[in-house]
Amino acid sequence: MVIPISTLESWSNQGATQTPKSLREKIEKKLTESDSRITRKNQLDIYLQGSYRNNTNIYGNSDVDVVVQHNATFFSDISDLDAYETTIYKRTFSNATYTWQDFKNELIETLENAFGSYNVEVGNKSIKIDNGSYEADVVPCFEYRKYTSFGENEEDREYIPGIKFYTTNENRDVVNYPKEHYSKGAAKNQRVNKKYKPVVRIFKNIKRKLIEKDMINKEQAPSYFIENLLYNVPDKCFDNINVSTRVYDVTKWLQDNNGSFSQFICQNEQIKLFGESQEQWNEEDAYTFLTQTINLWNEW
Repeated sequence: MVIPISTLESWSNQGATQTPKSLREKIEKKLTESDSRITRKNQLDIYLQGSYRNNTNIYGNSDVDVVVQHNATFFSDISDLDAYETTIYKRTFSNATYTWQDFKNELIETLENAFGSYNVEVGNKSIKIDNGSYEADVVPCFEYRKYTSFGENEEDREYIPGIKFYTTNENRDVVNYPKEHYSKGAAKNQRVNKKYKPVVRIFKNIKRKLIEKDMINKEQAPSYFIENLLYNVPDKCFDNINVSTRVYDVTKWLQDNNGSFSQFICQNEQIKLFGESQEQWNEEDAYTFLTQTINLWNEW
């Protein structure tokens, strides 16, 4: 027996939306008001990241990921520019005086003053706010620009927008592209008549059920990686009006193409999904998740 359509339809529904929005607004207010310690706080870009931002959150999601991006300073990648463009770039910009550590320290101080130091914990990649009523993971970062062209005039300069920050424990740089992730996912969802994100939510609920049944552990299949995995599935697999057929088609395509996992990309289309870095997925864990998803489907 396969998973009933009624269960799949229930799993496809989006979870809470108002609480994350209100929490982001609360944090933004504290960081931009007059007693904020942040330098040039008018240049902050504060937005949701993760499942709440991408409308793929399911019922029971708790932590809200809030990006606090400072645009007064930016990091850049100019490796794709030719020698002439590189010369123009270096002539145009000078080294920043406002450093990453300056910003992070100011942000921590502001959050502690606003929410209480006992409710704020500095983690490796984010700063957690937990007052018992709500939880948020605040990700401080600078703007990151991956330049694809750079001319004398502003209109002749193009770059892919991202974010960059350094981990607390190892001082390791992390680059990501949350805005690209959002826009590419929204575009795919539109191409398949808004059937992509409901399927993502179904697979996140499948993951939850697999964990409940001890068929996988939580670390093997983070929700972010599941969303990126499904992005690689061709649009045609999301076309069927029957939700059960859609889930079957997506699963079958992944099973038939698991030998090509090494070529899969993240939804931002800038980073490979599988690899050796801590921000990439392990192919073996992906195989396990896919195998156990099939087992759950067949043995329901």
